[in-house]
Amino acid sequence: MKKIIIILGILSCGMASSASINHPMEEMFKTWIDTPIKEVIKSWGNPTDIDYKRGQTVYKWEEESSRYIPGTQFQQKLECTRKLIVDISGKVVYGTFDGNGCPFTTEGASKWNKPEKIK
Repeated sequence: MKKIIIILGILSCGMASSASINHPMEEMFKTWIDTPIKEVIKSWGNPTDIDYKRGQTVYKWEEESSRYIPGTQFQQKLECTRKLIVDISGKVVYGTFDGNGCPFTTEGASKWNKPEKIK
């Protein structure tokens, strides 16, 4: 019984530490916090949708693509939606993403990182 408790304790510690690791998309969004939305639009292009909620503005960028499933003739639809929440001063306060086509590596998400200097 003690062995089971020890094993469960070790496993729960491992799960807690892996839960604290941020997704590469979350790390990318952090590069934009406190940045004016105009700078984001210069880098990412015009959003596909803008929504106004409770004193904040939500800017949304949607991308769609497809890929062939290996070993078949079937295609899989890929989607990635990025949202930036902007406060009343026009600065980014939070970012979120959704979809099966969003990058899951740091290299993939880096295409949306904030550039050092936006002209």
